[in-house]
Amino acid sequence: MIVGCGDASTPRIDGPGAHNSSDQTSGGDGGAAPDVSPYKDPKAQDGGCSLPNEVCSGLCTAVDTDPANCGGCGSACIGGGAVCNGGKCACSGQLEDYCDGVGCMDVSSDFDNCGACGHACDPNNDQACAGGVCVPNDP
Repeated sequence: MIVGCGDASTPRIDGPGAHNSSDQTSGGDGGAAPDVSPYKDPKAQDGGCSLPNEVCSGLCTAVDTDPANCGGCGSACIGGGAVCNGGKCACSGQLEDYCDGVGCMDVSSDFDNCGACGHACDPNNDQACAGGVCVPNDP
């Protein structure tokens, strides 16, 4: 008589290979890995990928949360601290704003993005950025 650990045809609901509907687009590991679903139905025209996800490089990708494909395939959020939230790049830092083409900037002190992305202080007036406002440099 052979004693086993259970019926091998019954899928596990708590281990490797388990499919939980909340893990299908999040990578299942707290966000450390790209948001990619390993399942792809080749018979489905969309690759087996349901909205709002998109097929990127042959994989079903959550474009609303994947920083490498934020808002669409190939649209990456750049720089450290950048995250994808609702298909738009954002920053995890408290005083940071995501500036297109630059990444996360501390708008409370960045000379070129003072108070808001693209708002630069005037170098001809010897200004600095403090508290998100352009102010005269101390003599």
